[in-house]
Amino acid sequence: MSVMTVTGKVNADSLGWVLPHEHAFIDLRALVPAPHNISAKVLARENVSLANSGALRRNPYAVLDNAVIDDEAVIREELLAFKQAGGTTLVDLTLREIGRDPALLARLSRTLDIRIVAGCGYYIKATHPPDMDEKSVESIAEEMLTDIRHGIDGTSIKAGVIGEIGTSEIIYPNERKTLIAAAVVQRETGLGLHVHTDLWARNGSEVVRILVGHGADPGKICINHIDVDIRPDYLKELLDQGVYIEFDNFGKEFYADRRHRSVLKGLFARDIERVLAIKALIDAGYGSSLLVSNDVCLKTCLHRYGGWGYDHVITNIVPMMEDEGITPEQIRMLFCDNPAAFLDDGK
Repeated sequence: MSVMTVTGKVNADSLGWVLPHEHAFIDLRALVPAPHNISAKVLARENVSLANSGALRRNPYAVLDNAVIDDEAVIREELLAFKQAGGTTLVDLTLREIGRDPALLARLSRTLDIRIVAGCGYYIKATHPPDMDEKSVESIAEEMLTDIRHGIDGTSIKAGVIGEIGTSEIIYPNERKTLIAAAVVQRETGLGLHVHTDLWARNGSEVVRILVGHGADPGKICINHIDVDIRPDYLKELLDQGVYIEFDNFGKEFYADRRHRSVLKGLFARDIERVLAIKALIDAGYGSSLLVSNDVCLKTCLHRYGGWGYDHVITNIVPMMEDEGITPEQIRMLFCDNPAAFLDDGK
């Protein structure tokens, strides 16, 4: 009953309060389409500031600087706030091509005395390397197994979770190939498997069919980002297949204007709507299959830049949950028991 962190194995029951889906360092600038007019080009070159914070609430990628988190000193402060709020474990799902740095994660873990679990695999098609077409299911699986058994990017720092494996609004051939490889790896290792799904698509069941069809344990699959466009019937459809679903956009209450033709294209649910959906699912008997996180992936998610920080779900959302009648025992289930069960490799 253990979990591999970036500093070694720990008992699954020692993880404490867990953020199961975050990014300490990330660079999503390659995903951002070119600005479509002169004023947008000017805005894109700015740094994140109070002056452009309003624009970023409508289009979080209007300023390219918002799409990268890479300042170790800032992240140290932000994670310290999480620790001081009672947090003890963070799962970093940043993958190759978008800023993964296992050595930095290990340094943060040791400096702050918090547990960090690193992911492995490939994100969405738009971030795939140029040779992705040539990679086979077997070679992708072997890459992940190397990260898990020997170390990431030539280090001795091992991955302790699979993902977040990327899928888009449709599942592209190379994304499907990566899903199949992830299923093979999950079957061999027993690790939890995170899957990124498009925020407004509802193709989670297709993802589950692919994974389970290639041997993955449904009880170790988590479908991410189901809390932007909350559809209760869709959530129950997923949960009835025995998988986890993750409410991981707490703190993001954007209206992403489609006219900006950027990465995000639509309305985000509010935090209170997320809490109410969680309460309804707990009441319906699905509480043990829910994960909760912030998915910090933008500068404006951080305290330093006017956001709520990694500690948001503990500092602000837990009291909101209590106000809506979610009990202390259920809160512990959401933040401690469920992520520990998901991450436990069974060894």
